[in-house]
Amino acid sequence: MAVRMTTPNASAPHTSAPLITRSAIAALFLALSPVAAALHSGAVQAQSLFASSVVEAEILPGWRNADGSRMAALRLRLDAGWHTYWRIPGDAGIAPRFDWSQSQNIASIEPIWPRPMVFSQNGLQSFGYEDELILPLRITPVNANRPMAIMGTLEIGACRDTCVPVDLTVRGALRGQGESDSRITASLEQAAESADGLGLRRTTCRVEPQSRGAELTLRATVPQMGRNEEIIMELPGSGYWISNSRTWREGGDLVAQARVRDPARGPVGINRSAVSFTILTQDRMVTSRGCVGG
Repeated sequence: MAVRMTTPNASAPHTSAPLITRSAIAALFLALSPVAAALHSGAVQAQSLFASSVVEAEILPGWRNADGSRMAALRLRLDAGWHTYWRIPGDAGIAPRFDWSQSQNIASIEPIWPRPMVFSQNGLQSFGYEDELILPLRITPVNANRPMAIMGTLEIGACRDTCVPVDLTVRGALRGQGESDSRITASLEQAAESADGLGLRRTTCRVEPQSRGAELTLRATVPQMGRNEEIIMELPGSGYWISNSRTWREGGDLVAQARVRDPARGPVGINRSAVSFTILTQDRMVTSRGCVGG
Protein backbone atom coordinates (compact mmCIF):
# COMPACT_ATOMS: atom_id res chain seq x y z
CA MET A 1 0.00 0.00 0.00
CA ALA A 2 1.48 3.32 -1.02
CA VAL A 3 0.97 6.41 1.09
CA ARG A 4 0.78 9.63 -0.93
CA MET A 5 1.37 12.90 0.88
CA THR A 6 1.74 16.29 -0.79
CA THR A 7 4.58 18.77 -0.42
CA PRO A 8 4.33 22.34 -1.75
CA ASN A 9 2.89 22.33 -5.26
CA ALA A 10 5.71 22.57 -7.81
CA SER A 11 3.64 24.76 -10.11
CA ALA A 12 2.83 27.12 -7.23
CA PRO A 13 6.00 27.32 -5.13
CA HIS A 14 4.56 29.82 -2.64
CA THR A 15 1.81 27.44 -1.47
CA SER A 16 2.35 26.41 2.17
CA ALA A 17 2.15 22.85 3.50
CA PRO A 18 2.56 21.14 6.89
CA LEU A 19 6.15 20.38 7.87
CA ILE A 20 7.15 16.80 8.67
CA THR A 21 10.05 16.63 11.13
CA ARG A 22 12.88 14.10 11.01
CA SER A 23 11.73 12.73 14.38
CA ALA A 24 8.24 12.14 12.99
CA ILE A 25 9.69 10.31 10.01
CA ALA A 26 11.87 8.20 12.29
CA ALA A 27 8.91 7.35 14.52
CA LEU A 28 6.82 6.38 11.51
CA PHE A 29 9.66 4.25 10.17
CA LEU A 30 9.95 2.40 13.48
CA ALA A 31 6.21 1.92 13.69
CA LEU A 32 6.00 0.60 10.15
CA SER A 33 9.31 -1.29 10.02
CA PRO A 34 9.54 -2.72 6.50
CA VAL A 35 11.47 -5.77 7.70
CA ALA A 36 8.83 -6.56 10.28
CA ALA A 37 6.10 -6.07 7.71
CA ALA A 38 7.82 -8.38 5.25
CA LEU A 39 8.35 -11.07 7.86
CA HIS A 40 4.75 -10.81 8.96
CA SER A 41 3.34 -11.12 5.44
CA GLY A 42 5.89 -13.63 4.20
CA ALA A 43 6.40 -11.67 0.97
CA VAL A 44 8.76 -9.04 -0.35
CA GLN A 45 7.24 -5.61 -0.01
CA ALA A 46 8.10 -2.32 -1.64
CA GLN A 47 6.20 0.90 -1.37
CA SER A 48 6.50 4.65 -1.56
CA LEU A 49 6.22 6.46 1.76
CA PHE A 50 6.02 10.04 0.57
CA ALA A 51 5.34 11.79 -2.71
CA SER A 52 5.39 15.35 -3.93
CA SER A 53 2.66 16.90 -6.02
CA VAL A 54 4.57 16.00 -9.21
CA VAL A 55 6.80 13.03 -8.24
CA GLU A 56 6.15 9.64 -6.67
CA ALA A 57 8.92 7.34 -5.46
CA GLU A 58 8.98 3.62 -4.76
CA ILE A 59 11.42 0.75 -4.42
CA LEU A 60 11.17 -2.12 -6.91
CA PRO A 61 12.38 -5.19 -4.94
CA GLY A 62 14.02 -6.99 -7.86
CA TRP A 63 15.98 -10.19 -7.32
CA ARG A 64 18.81 -11.74 -5.38
CA ASN A 65 22.07 -12.37 -7.26
CA ALA A 66 24.18 -15.50 -6.94
CA ASP A 67 26.79 -13.64 -4.87
CA GLY A 68 24.20 -12.64 -2.25
CA SER A 69 23.81 -9.06 -3.45
CA ARG A 70 20.47 -7.77 -4.69
CA MET A 71 19.44 -5.97 -7.85
CA ALA A 72 16.59 -3.65 -6.91
CA ALA A 73 15.63 -0.22 -8.28
CA LEU A 74 14.37 3.21 -7.33
CA ARG A 75 11.38 4.17 -9.45
CA LEU A 76 10.48 7.84 -9.84
CA ARG A 77 7.21 8.64 -11.61
CA LEU A 78 6.69 12.23 -12.68
CA ASP A 79 3.58 13.98 -13.89
CA ALA A 80 3.31 14.33 -17.67
CA GLY A 81 5.77 16.82 -19.11
CA TRP A 82 7.99 16.94 -16.01
CA HIS A 83 11.59 15.71 -15.89
CA THR A 84 14.28 15.09 -13.32
CA TYR A 85 18.05 14.92 -13.59
CA TRP A 86 20.95 12.55 -14.18
CA ARG A 87 23.83 12.32 -11.68
CA ILE A 88 25.46 15.11 -13.73
CA PRO A 89 22.58 17.55 -14.24
CA GLY A 90 24.28 19.89 -16.71
CA ASP A 91 24.31 23.68 -16.67
CA ALA A 92 20.58 24.12 -16.05
CA GLY A 93 19.79 21.18 -13.75
CA ILE A 94 19.66 20.29 -10.07
CA ALA A 95 22.00 17.50 -8.96
CA PRO A 96 20.22 14.58 -7.22
CA ARG A 97 21.27 13.61 -3.70
CA PHE A 98 20.41 10.30 -2.03
CA ASP A 99 20.96 9.37 1.61
CA TRP A 100 20.52 5.66 2.41
CA SER A 101 22.18 5.80 5.85
CA GLN A 102 19.02 4.83 7.77
CA SER A 103 18.77 1.49 5.94
CA GLN A 104 19.10 -1.76 7.89
CA ASN A 105 21.39 -4.73 7.10
CA ILE A 106 22.79 -2.91 4.05
CA ALA A 107 26.54 -2.49 3.58
CA SER A 108 26.45 -0.54 0.31
CA ILE A 109 24.12 0.70 -2.43
CA GLU A 110 25.51 1.34 -5.91
CA PRO A 111 23.25 3.20 -8.36
CA ILE A 112 23.60 2.16 -12.00
CA TRP A 113 22.43 5.15 -14.02
CA PRO A 114 20.68 4.54 -17.36
CA ARG A 115 21.34 6.73 -20.38
CA PRO A 116 19.74 10.18 -19.91
CA MET A 117 18.08 12.47 -22.42
CA VAL A 118 19.54 15.86 -23.40
CA PHE A 119 17.36 18.89 -22.63
CA SER A 120 17.87 22.44 -23.84
CA GLN A 121 16.70 25.22 -21.53
CA ASN A 122 17.28 28.85 -22.44
CA GLY A 123 20.34 27.92 -24.45
CA LEU A 124 21.77 25.72 -21.67
CA GLN A 125 22.07 21.94 -21.73
CA SER A 126 20.93 19.56 -19.02
CA PHE A 127 20.69 15.78 -18.78
CA GLY A 128 17.86 13.78 -17.28
CA TYR A 129 14.69 11.71 -17.56
CA GLU A 130 11.16 12.63 -18.56
CA ASP A 131 8.03 11.09 -17.01
CA GLU A 132 9.83 8.16 -15.34
CA LEU A 133 13.22 7.04 -14.06
CA ILE A 134 14.03 3.43 -13.20
CA LEU A 135 17.37 3.62 -11.38
CA PRO A 136 18.84 0.14 -10.74
CA LEU A 137 20.47 -0.29 -7.33
CA ARG A 138 23.06 -2.98 -6.66
CA ILE A 139 22.66 -3.61 -2.93
CA THR A 140 25.20 -5.51 -0.81
CA PRO A 141 23.87 -6.79 2.54
CA VAL A 142 25.78 -6.98 5.80
CA ASN A 143 24.31 -10.44 6.38
CA ALA A 144 23.03 -12.17 3.24
CA ASN A 145 20.90 -14.54 5.32
CA ARG A 146 18.76 -11.78 6.82
CA PRO A 147 16.18 -9.44 5.26
CA MET A 148 17.15 -5.89 4.33
CA ALA A 149 15.25 -2.69 4.98
CA ILE A 150 16.05 0.13 2.57
CA MET A 151 15.19 3.69 3.57
CA GLY A 152 16.29 6.71 1.60
CA THR A 153 15.84 10.45 1.72
CA LEU A 154 15.97 11.94 -1.77
CA GLU A 155 16.67 15.50 -2.86
CA ILE A 156 15.99 15.91 -6.56
CA GLY A 157 15.04 18.60 -9.02
CA ALA A 158 11.81 18.48 -11.03
CA CYS A 159 11.32 20.74 -14.03
CA ARG A 160 8.75 21.65 -16.62
CA ASP A 161 8.43 25.38 -17.35
CA THR A 162 10.28 26.10 -14.11
CA CYS A 163 12.49 23.98 -11.83
CA VAL A 164 11.77 23.21 -8.19
CA PRO A 165 13.61 21.15 -5.55
CA VAL A 166 11.69 18.11 -4.30
CA ASP A 167 12.34 16.18 -1.06
CA LEU A 168 11.10 12.59 -0.80
CA THR A 169 11.46 9.65 1.55
CA VAL A 170 11.18 6.09 0.24
CA ARG A 171 11.35 2.72 1.97
CA GLY A 172 11.03 -0.95 1.17
CA ALA A 173 11.71 -4.43 2.56
CA LEU A 174 13.87 -6.87 0.62
CA ARG A 175 13.91 -10.56 1.46
CA GLY A 176 13.90 -13.92 -0.24
CA GLN A 177 14.99 -14.59 -3.81
CA GLY A 178 12.66 -12.06 -5.42
CA GLU A 179 11.98 -12.31 -9.14
CA SER A 180 13.08 -10.85 -12.44
CA ASP A 181 11.64 -7.44 -13.29
CA SER A 182 11.63 -6.41 -16.95
CA ARG A 183 11.63 -2.72 -15.99
CA ILE A 184 14.93 -3.09 -14.13
CA THR A 185 16.42 -5.26 -16.87
CA ALA A 186 15.51 -2.70 -19.55
CA SER A 187 17.13 0.08 -17.52
CA LEU A 188 20.31 -1.98 -17.00
CA GLU A 189 20.57 -2.37 -20.77
CA GLN A 190 20.93 1.43 -20.99
CA ALA A 191 23.85 1.60 -18.55
CA ALA A 192 27.24 2.95 -19.57
CA GLU A 193 29.70 0.87 -21.59
CA SER A 194 33.48 1.10 -21.25
CA ALA A 195 35.16 2.86 -24.16
CA ASP A 196 38.21 0.63 -23.81
CA GLY A 197 36.72 -2.08 -26.02
CA LEU A 198 35.08 0.29 -28.50
CA GLY A 199 38.07 1.59 -30.41
CA LEU A 200 39.25 4.46 -28.17
CA ARG A 201 42.91 4.92 -29.12
CA ARG A 202 44.07 8.09 -27.37
CA THR A 203 42.73 10.84 -25.11
CA THR A 204 44.52 14.13 -24.56
CA CYS A 205 43.69 17.09 -22.31
CA ARG A 206 44.83 20.68 -22.65
CA VAL A 207 44.44 23.00 -19.68
CA GLU A 208 44.65 26.76 -20.23
CA PRO A 209 44.55 28.97 -17.10
CA GLN A 210 42.11 31.88 -17.15
CA SER A 211 41.44 34.78 -14.81
CA ARG A 212 38.74 32.77 -13.05
CA GLY A 213 39.52 29.09 -13.39
CA ALA A 214 40.69 27.29 -16.51
CA GLU A 215 39.58 26.09 -19.91
CA LEU A 216 39.75 22.32 -20.35
CA THR A 217 39.87 20.83 -23.86
CA LEU A 218 39.58 17.05 -24.21
CA ARG A 219 40.31 15.28 -27.49
CA ALA A 220 39.37 11.59 -27.86
CA THR A 221 40.47 9.61 -30.92
CA VAL A 222 37.47 7.30 -31.17
CA PRO A 223 35.08 5.99 -33.87
CA GLN A 224 31.72 7.71 -34.13
CA MET A 225 29.45 6.36 -31.40
CA GLY A 226 26.12 7.46 -32.82
CA ARG A 227 24.03 10.50 -33.58
CA ASN A 228 24.29 13.74 -31.59
CA GLU A 229 27.50 12.93 -29.74
CA GLU A 230 28.07 14.85 -26.52
CA ILE A 231 31.04 14.62 -24.15
CA ILE A 232 30.33 15.24 -20.47
CA MET A 233 33.54 15.75 -18.48
CA GLU A 234 34.03 15.12 -14.76
CA LEU A 235 36.75 15.83 -12.20
CA PRO A 236 35.76 13.42 -9.40
CA GLY A 237 36.52 14.59 -5.88
CA SER A 238 37.76 18.02 -6.96
CA GLY A 239 34.66 20.02 -6.09
CA TYR A 240 35.19 22.11 -9.23
CA TRP A 241 32.36 23.40 -11.39
CA ILE A 242 32.37 22.43 -15.06
CA SER A 243 30.18 24.59 -17.27
CA ASN A 244 29.68 25.96 -20.78
CA SER A 245 30.60 22.59 -22.26
CA ARG A 246 30.45 22.07 -26.02
CA THR A 247 31.33 19.09 -28.23
CA TRP A 248 32.29 18.79 -31.87
CA ARG A 249 33.95 16.24 -34.15
CA GLU A 250 37.11 16.74 -36.18
CA GLY A 251 37.44 13.67 -38.39
CA GLY A 252 38.47 10.77 -36.18
CA ASP A 253 38.62 12.95 -33.05
CA LEU A 254 35.74 13.88 -30.77
CA VAL A 255 36.55 17.15 -29.03
CA ALA A 256 34.99 18.77 -25.98
CA GLN A 257 35.74 22.09 -24.30
CA ALA A 258 34.47 23.41 -20.99
CA ARG A 259 35.14 26.01 -18.34
CA VAL A 260 36.42 24.80 -14.96
CA ARG A 261 36.06 26.92 -11.82
CA ASP A 262 36.78 26.54 -8.13
CA PRO A 263 33.69 27.52 -6.06
CA ALA A 264 36.08 29.12 -3.56
CA ARG A 265 37.53 31.22 -6.42
CA GLY A 266 40.95 29.69 -5.94
CA PRO A 267 43.35 28.46 -8.64
CA VAL A 268 42.38 25.34 -10.59
CA GLY A 269 44.73 22.35 -10.69
CA ILE A 270 43.72 19.34 -12.78
CA ASN A 271 45.07 15.81 -12.38
CA ARG A 272 44.85 14.41 -15.91
CA SER A 273 44.78 10.80 -14.72
CA ALA A 274 41.58 11.55 -12.78
CA VAL A 275 39.68 13.23 -15.64
CA SER A 276 36.60 11.15 -16.46
CA PHE A 277 34.28 11.60 -19.40
CA THR A 278 31.08 10.16 -20.81
CA ILE A 279 30.18 10.09 -24.50
CA LEU A 280 26.43 10.38 -24.78
CA THR A 281 24.49 9.74 -28.00
CA GLN A 282 20.86 9.03 -28.84
CA ASP A 283 21.46 5.29 -28.57
CA ARG A 284 24.31 4.64 -26.16
CA MET A 285 26.44 5.87 -23.28
CA VAL A 286 30.20 5.22 -23.17
CA THR A 287 32.67 6.10 -20.39
CA SER A 288 36.42 6.39 -19.97
CA ARG A 289 38.95 7.82 -17.52
CA GLY A 290 42.29 9.54 -17.80
CA CYS A 291 44.09 11.60 -20.44
CA VAL A 292 47.59 12.75 -21.31
CA GLY A 293 48.92 16.18 -22.11
CA GLY A 294 48.27 17.44 -25.57
